[in-house]
Amino acid sequence: MSAPQGIELATLAPATLRSSSAAAAAADHDKLSPFADPSRPASTTGASSVAEVELESRGSIASEDIGHRLQRLKTHDGEDEAQGLPPVDGGKGAWGFIVASFVLETFLWGFSYSYATLLVYFSSHDPWQKASLSALTSIGTVLLAVQYIMPLFILNLYRRYPELIKPILWTSALINCLGMLAASWATEVWHLIILIGIVGGFSGAFLYAPVLMWLNSWWVERRGLASGIVFSGMGVGGCTTPFILSGLLEAYGFPTMCRAWAAITAGVFALSLFFLQPRVPLVKPKGERAPWVSLRDFKFATDPVVLVMTVTSFLNSMGFIPVSLLLPTYAAALSSPGTANILIAMYNLAGSIGSSVTGYASDYSLPLTLTVMGTTAGILALTAWGFGSSLSSVFAFALLFGAFSQVPSTWGVAARDAVGANPHASSMIFCFLGCWRGIASIVGPFISTSLYNDKLAHDERAAYGRFGFRDVIVFVGVMSSMTALGGPGIYWARRYKAAKKAAAS
Repeated sequence: MSAPQGIELATLAPATLRSSSAAAAAADHDKLSPFADPSRPASTTGASSVAEVELESRGSIASEDIGHRLQRLKTHDGEDEAQGLPPVDGGKGAWGFIVASFVLETFLWGFSYSYATLLVYFSSHDPWQKASLSALTSIGTVLLAVQYIMPLFILNLYRRYPELIKPILWTSALINCLGMLAASWATEVWHLIILIGIVGGFSGAFLYAPVLMWLNSWWVERRGLASGIVFSGMGVGGCTTPFILSGLLEAYGFPTMCRAWAAITAGVFALSLFFLQPRVPLVKPKGERAPWVSLRDFKFATDPVVLVMTVTSFLNSMGFIPVSLLLPTYAAALSSPGTANILIAMYNLAGSIGSSVTGYASDYSLPLTLTVMGTTAGILALTAWGFGSSLSSVFAFALLFGAFSQVPSTWGVAARDAVGANPHASSMIFCFLGCWRGIASIVGPFISTSLYNDKLAHDERAAYGRFGFRDVIVFVGVMSSMTALGGPGIYWARRYKAAKKAAAS
């Protein structure tokens, strides 16, 4: 089966041509890791051919696949096209993409992770307060799940029809805003599940998929830093959005809030999409289009590094997402709804800072970063939140837990470990890991809300886990602690790949 001759091949060419420096940089990063594999080669000599460099630095890609791609590059003048492309890892185009992606992330994911503000409001206002906590929580979980899961499938649509990406993006922005506008007339929880959760989730996924698709072609050696900056937009949006939503809710009510947010996002989405540009021009393929599904596209799923990162990300999400949804309810019970909004903002701001730092740290030592993050987050949940009896302790927990739970910022490094500088395969890995995070955003809140004991909702005397949150806290602590196993897991995966490669040579 042939792949698209426009978008994929032109994108692959520049990354291939610079593979020698990328391999050397990756080796230098690994040397700094206390879990580094001493058997990994430090660099690749300039005398190697492009195909040999690919085989050395990307063991997961078959040699015949590389040869096939190189032949197509020569046939369709892909190398000449590549020569005229903007540089990777810096420059006006690369940083412009980061800024546009950051702004889109800020408003798209900032709203999703600020749903707790709406949850607190719904819990105390008609006609929503008659619904159960699990029903109200499902609105936010569906929104997150769809936004995380769908890009894996949308990516194949965009690969097959690259010339339609821009029209789809503008249409999705319009649908997203209209869905929020229609939510202003909702009177039942299921109305909001459809309009905010499903419509908002699907349109948001179509809007966000190009960020994952194009990030890996703009950034190669500094991919961890780039992804960390982009993902930190969620934290910035999550810090500011609660106050915007809360102010609108308290002053004008839910209907006006929906209409105002639809107007705000219409302007922001239009500005972001105008500057969100791919590194490779979007053109209609000259020959056969890419297949809808190709098993070759999912070869990365058997890579040991990807397998370990999948489990690690799933466990991290099982702990992180319930906290983002339920911690404000805990704070509101401890103090007031206004305090909950401040807590949400601090939690997301800490996540923004932690995302950038995590991405930077993972460029140097992915195993150590995961181990420190998981251990710290688990201890914080079981102690600071478990024994938290004052606002100061809960706020301290929110700040630290939010900062030490940003595992998605390490995905770029894991993708580089698995497939090197191949931008399409890296994008598929991002979407694959995001899909599992989406599954966790459904399973995690479902389990945590079932563990919540509403009969003890007003119990302030419990020594551990007040207000009926004891079992929820234990669940979050265990899931977060298990994330630490990702560190030695990545170390093992790297050594396993190196040993397998040595045995085959």
